[in-house]
Amino acid sequence: MRRTKAEAEQTREAVLDAAAEVFFEHGAERATLEQIARRAGVTRGAIYWHFKDKAEVLKALRESTRLPQEDLLEHALAHGHEDPLGLLETAGVAILEIVAADERRQRIHAILSRTYATSGPMAEVAAQVEEINRDVADRLLRIMQLAERGGTLAPGWQPETAARALQCVFGGLLNEWLRSNRAFSLVEVGAKLVRTLIAGMRA
Repeated sequence: MRRTKAEAEQTREAVLDAAAEVFFEHGAERATLEQIARRAGVTRGAIYWHFKDKAEVLKALRESTRLPQEDLLEHALAHGHEDPLGLLETAGVAILEIVAADERRQRIHAILSRTYATSGPMAEVAAQVEEINRDVADRLLRIMQLAERGGTLAPGWQPETAARALQCVFGGLLNEWLRSNRAFSLVEVGAKLVRTLIAGMRA
């Protein structure tokens, strides 16, 4: 019987949910499509209907985590914003709230942060992760340059240093929260860190 579009999409989402769990438990390099199929309750053929290989599954997981705040930052870069640092603070805290409430996003972050393959089918995914990190760094840098031009970035801060500091705080915070098995409140501690750091950057 021919599947409907809705049924096909439901299967695809089930595969991605299962993949997030299996990749998290076994690592992207060691996990297999067979394990993902069993976890999702589908056949390997059903996975191949949507994805050509394991690397494409991982790529789809990453693409599923795009946040609305990313579009907000892109809009600010394209059209300007009277308070770029305030925008970063608001977007940063909102992202922490979303991640804290979404276990799939947490798993995907952990998976991507552990994907370092330099050869084989996962090398392309590792390269994509590096490209994502560079894109985030570039976006933060441009926001900081916008703040500098608007006179809201403190003279003691260079845009490059400010962007790197914020990226390190976010990455380190998420990694430590996951490593410690969520031993502290990501939103409470994270929001305080972000607000304190950005307050220190203001002119």
